[in-house]
Amino acid sequence: MTAVERPPYGVLASYYDEVYGLWRELLSPARDEILRAHRVRFETVLDVGCGSGWQSLELARRGSRVVAVDPVAAFLRPLRVLARRDRLPVDVRRGGALDLPVRPGEAFDLALATFDVLNHLDRHEDLAPALARVAKALRPGGHVLFDLNTPWTVEGFPDHHRVTQLRGGGLSAERGSFDPSTEEGTVTRDWFLPEDGLPGRFKRYREIYREIAWPRRAVEKALRSAGLAVRLFADASGWLSFQPEGTRWIVLARRRRGA
Repeated sequence: MTAVERPPYGVLASYYDEVYGLWRELLSPARDEILRAHRVRFETVLDVGCGSGWQSLELARRGSRVVAVDPVAAFLRPLRVLARRDRLPVDVRRGGALDLPVRPGEAFDLALATFDVLNHLDRHEDLAPALARVAKALRPGGHVLFDLNTPWTVEGFPDHHRVTQLRGGGLSAERGSFDPSTEEGTVTRDWFLPEDGLPGRFKRYREIYREIAWPRRAVEKALRSAGLAVRLFADASGWLSFQPEGTRWIVLARRRRGA
């Protein structure tokens, strides 16, 4: 069965919450606990790399005003439909960490870049400018919360194999690879989806995703250059119980006043 190549997230956008349901169930309470423990108060939120927008919708239902940003167009229209249907204050815009569509005069109490959003930057050199752009969108004293796959995780991509059964009879199959010359990992995801009107017949689609990561010292250097002061830099296994130790960090940082 020949795979039909699709751009990253071209198929995943339709199955995102189903495939990553476990992550969603764990990340939401971990986020709330971190923000509560550090007394982070917020009314305005910038959701960078919002994906399906589940966090944007969740926080808007609690009363926050949210700007949800993602570079993948396939995520944006369904999110706009949901926000309008439920009359939620979620402004959906296309953009990424390096080209945030923030309007003049806007400043946010909290920015989120969760579920290894920043690992999808194109180059290792992009981390500092990405954090600087996020910091610029914050009000003085505002916070950013993000997580990152560690270099150990990316190096372990060749051991990455996962099959997810989908409602409706399809499935998603992932496998990973690592290029030591560029220190980049790649996940190849094959989708086997039922063909309409043809019982027992499936069509195969393929998406490819790149990920890079930085040593802790490089992340801390990027935070300093962006004018962000670290409040929490932790192994995420303490917050997300399904994460093996050393595979993901959670970081909370505050924009320095005057930065």
